[in-house]
Amino acid sequence: MSSKTVAELLTFPFTDILGNKIPLIDVFIECPSLNSMVKVKGLLDTGSRYTLLERNKALYCFNDLESRYYDLVFINGALNKRYTIFIKIGSLEFKVPISLMDFQRINLPVVPEIILGREGLLEKLILIFYKNNFITLYGEKV
Repeated sequence: MSSKTVAELLTFPFTDILGNKIPLIDVFIECPSLNSMVKVKGLLDTGSRYTLLERNKALYCFNDLESRYYDLVFINGALNKRYTIFIKIGSLEFKVPISLMDFQRINLPVVPEIILGREGLLEKLILIFYKNNFITLYGEKV
């Protein structure tokens, strides 16, 4: 670790939804249309390769996503654009490539607004799940 970085350990309890423990955490995403960060519910998903942001939230916060174009990826057999945005988890900030997805069609009691995947985000953290009770994230602040 260089002298400009500081290690950060964050702990989050699992969220109890209808008797099920879900790893939902508060994530702040940049929202240029409001000139601030906006809090959304994020799902930590080590099984997802890419980070997905709810389409309506992205269209609300970003007037010009095309200027943030990152690359093209295949998700579930369909070609999707990815864009870079800044997110904040606790005091840790990241520039993350995200794809857009319509989560409104998912029929669940609680639907996250962002699904945090491995590539571009979780690969930068040490993530530990403790028996469906809580999660710790270990990362470096620059």
